[in-house]
Amino acid sequence: MRATDPAFRAELDGLELVDQPVLLRQRSRDFYWYSPILKRQLDGKAADLIVVPRTIDDVVRVASACAHCRVPLGVRGGATGNYGQMVPLAGGVLLDMARLDRALWIKGDRGRFQAGVRLGDADALCQQQSWELRMFPSTRRQATVGGYVCGGAAGVGSIRYGQLRDAGSVLALKVVTCEPQPRVIELRGPDIGKALHAYGTTGIVVEVELALAPAYPWVEMVAAFDDFATAARFAQALGESDGIFLKLDSLMAWPLPRYFRGLEEALPEGRHVVMIMVASANVVAVHSLVRERGGTVTLERRYTEGDGAPPLYEYTWNHTTLQALKVDKSITYLQTLFPLGANVEALIASHEMFGEEVMAHAEFQRRQGRTNCSSLQVVRYTSEDRLWEIVRGLESLGIQLSNPHSYILEDKGARVLSADLQLAFKRAADPLGLLNPGKMSRWTAI
Repeated sequence: MRATDPAFRAELDGLELVDQPVLLRQRSRDFYWYSPILKRQLDGKAADLIVVPRTIDDVVRVASACAHCRVPLGVRGGATGNYGQMVPLAGGVLLDMARLDRALWIKGDRGRFQAGVRLGDADALCQQQSWELRMFPSTRRQATVGGYVCGGAAGVGSIRYGQLRDAGSVLALKVVTCEPQPRVIELRGPDIGKALHAYGTTGIVVEVELALAPAYPWVEMVAAFDDFATAARFAQALGESDGIFLKLDSLMAWPLPRYFRGLEEALPEGRHVVMIMVASANVVAVHSLVRERGGTVTLERRYTEGDGAPPLYEYTWNHTTLQALKVDKSITYLQTLFPLGANVEALIASHEMFGEEVMAHAEFQRRQGRTNCSSLQVVRYTSEDRLWEIVRGLESLGIQLSNPHSYILEDKGARVLSADLQLAFKRAADPLGLLNPGKMSRWTAI
């Protein structure tokens, strides 16, 4: 049965439904168009019907109807993903979580939120109680709590607190199964991996409980360097300075800074930069380290939201790619993981190998208890064949691809550490394979 069938729609009577073709196309998209490969594959894909639940009971009702009628079901958060995570491949229903947006409680160092709460709103509420989110993506203002845990992995704050998948970051997920009689399941401990970073293929996340961090007054800084290798070694040394409390440590090779509108005075021509968020008590220590490494501080300002100027983090993580695409529509990007303990050497070698064809952009973060980095290199795209040649060159340096040109969950490599757990859970929670079909390559209906 199709989602447009009157018999199916009758099962959803009383719920908010959206079926206007323009809105169906608009709300079925994320930022997959960063990739020319995904753009070719996903352009035109759209849901047949959007349902906007307001309660968990509404979600249960939709899941039950889809299971009874064999209708595909996907979930939409803020639609800020980059790989087509929420783009419907088989039409069906798209569950828009925008109205499931209540902050349930904040108790000390923990907060519980419905899946549709915007991360920026959640963070602001926590700060009212002197806490804050441990990490968030550069899309903090638009992304939702549920979308982040289902499609994200790290972000601003990962230099201190590591990855979402690290034990203790996500404390609980409440999930609705897709069965004729759906179950509402609370996942804790290792079981969180059943639905974490699973693109909504194993269950519908309706509530998220997160560990919080003490709120700090943050200062934004930019440090500029004449030499890329010097800038890379500074960024690593900064991340390894345990006494300096950081929230952001982002390296951009020239000419990437040329794309950044609104920061021109802080981005000297021809210089490589490190963008920093640091606790105000440690600003002097950063100045000292920059001087020791031969750099110059070109920006220092208090971090605020909503005062007109974009926060510095909106030039980092995958906003770097977006800022570049605003100026040059022909570029694309890669997403790579670096060898632990040899990341700086590999980063410098990759910059020397490709120069401005692959503009180095590294996000320093804590991995397995050590400072490492991942990269979202901005690529001057000429052809798909050349893109894979670049990938092979990076792999020769020990740099692993987490493929941003694929919508397949397993193609994110080391990020899918719970693949077996997720596959087993999907067989129990979505036995008909209706949840976001086509995104989990290992799925076989039983």
